[in-house]
Amino acid sequence: MARVRGGLSLRAQLLLAAVLLVLVPGVVYGVIALGGSRTALADAGGRLLMQEARGAADRLAAALRAERARIETLAVQDVMREIRIADLDKRISGLLASARRNCALCADFVVRDRRGQVMASSNPALIGQNRAIGRVGTAAILGPLAEAAGAPLRLQLGVEVPDPDGGTLAIGDLIVWLDWERLMEIAQRVRENLKGAGLDTSVLVLAGDGTVIGGAMRPGDRWTRGQVLPEPVAESVTGYVDTNAGLLVGYAPMPPGLPAWTVRVTEPLAEAYAPARRTAIWLGLAQAAVLALALLLAVAAARRLTSPLTALASAAESVGRGERPIAAIPVRSGDEVGTLTEAFNRMASDLARVEHELVEAAKFSFVGQLAAGIAHEVRTPLGVMRSSAQLLAQSPELKNEESRELLQLLQDEVDRVDGVVSALLDLGRPRQVHAQPTPLGALLLRAAKFVEAQASQKRISIRLGRFKPDPVVSGDPELLYQVMLNLIVNAIQILPEGGEVVIGLDAAQAGRAGFEVRDNGPGVEPADRVRLFEPFFTRREGGTGLGLTFVQRVVREHRGEVLVDSEPGRGTSFRVLIPLAEEME
Repeated sequence: MARVRGGLSLRAQLLLAAVLLVLVPGVVYGVIALGGSRTALADAGGRLLMQEARGAADRLAAALRAERARIETLAVQDVMREIRIADLDKRISGLLASARRNCALCADFVVRDRRGQVMASSNPALIGQNRAIGRVGTAAILGPLAEAAGAPLRLQLGVEVPDPDGGTLAIGDLIVWLDWERLMEIAQRVRENLKGAGLDTSVLVLAGDGTVIGGAMRPGDRWTRGQVLPEPVAESVTGYVDTNAGLLVGYAPMPPGLPAWTVRVTEPLAEAYAPARRTAIWLGLAQAAVLALALLLAVAAARRLTSPLTALASAAESVGRGERPIAAIPVRSGDEVGTLTEAFNRMASDLARVEHELVEAAKFSFVGQLAAGIAHEVRTPLGVMRSSAQLLAQSPELKNEESRELLQLLQDEVDRVDGVVSALLDLGRPRQVHAQPTPLGALLLRAAKFVEAQASQKRISIRLGRFKPDPVVSGDPELLYQVMLNLIVNAIQILPEGGEVVIGLDAAQAGRAGFEVRDNGPGVEPADRVRLFEPFFTRREGGTGLGLTFVQRVVREHRGEVLVDSEPGRGTSFRVLIPLAEEME
């Protein structure tokens, strides 16, 4: 369809409307759904990370409390009184070695005296040294620490050794060094549990100032030991989203009475939002599929809508140029476009009919003028010729039979020419149709009765077909009678001897009713069928070719139609349809 001047074509507008109807709701729904799913995922994931962080903090606290309880139990053993002997004591070292063997996390046990000198140890190499950190008599948890670069990290736990004799001052302290890497296996197990649940996380242990002191990190994580991380933005039960770092964070502090550590479990937002991203991808694919389907439907609808409109526009342009459509535009639907197509087809048909009627009217007007001129010039000499022939025929002096036959032939030909002139005058003369409710059955029987004698002379039978019900049309009874008479006489004249004429009525249908005159004569050739109603066209010897022209003109004056069905050798049928009486009101 051509582009409309100053705007988009109807097809383009339909496609654009389809795109907008799919995209706008889809995008709005996608934004809402994606935002909601991201929030839901952040809440659910944050709760899980917070829960795991609290679990890791509790397990770390349980491990530290268990080891501190262990050394507190060892510190009150009676054997510890020997610390006051300024000599190395093997019994305490044996006790410490036994405790070392029963502790998976413990690296070494050390007992110091008040001066800070190692009096006993699970590792004999440490006896006599001063390797522990912190003032004697102060219980503390220190570390993780490394004795030298590259040495393994250790966590130092210390408790005072009370005076067994009831003194107020401690006689020394008991220190245990825990293997830091083994202690961090707690964080590694948390990470593995989360990984089994489909979450690839890092479990970090932070000192009180936010420094990373250990943990289990995911491959490729950029956090390093000693790095300082910011404090959580606020207390929360669902964690928080660190947009700068691109992380979803869950955290939990160590319980009171233990180091002010914080366990922090982090998951990249890309991983946390992966389900939302997959949902967005599927939503996008679904929307693309819906858009493609909508475009296909819109293209089909546009083609279905614009094709008849294009045909209508082309036909309207043809009508505007004075041309007429070769055939009616097909009606492909029962909607408004189909109604418009039907209306246009009726308009084109009515226009063609009116144009044809105007041409016919002009033709008959010319015939009337011509007939009037001929009648004026011919009828007077024809009257003289008829009178002269009659006088001569009555003359007693004319005794030659051949002359009498010639005079009779002259009178017959004068009468025939006068009949042609009368018929021409009748065709060209404007006629006033006095329409009234008219039953067709009585008129048709009257016409058949009138020509009965003429039919009998040729041994032609007139058979009656269907005569019930008898429709009532709006018409001039005398004019319709002349139409019936012309058609029946025409059939009798065209039939050979022994032929048959069948007359009957057509029941009311679509606001019209009529009658039929059918014969079993020679029929009409297809090339002659289109000329049947032309003036002076006849294939019958002696015919004037004005009878069917008269029939068609009268029927059209009644807003009716004459239908012809004929095959060579199988006869001819003339059906006349006239609007019903109620349809003309």
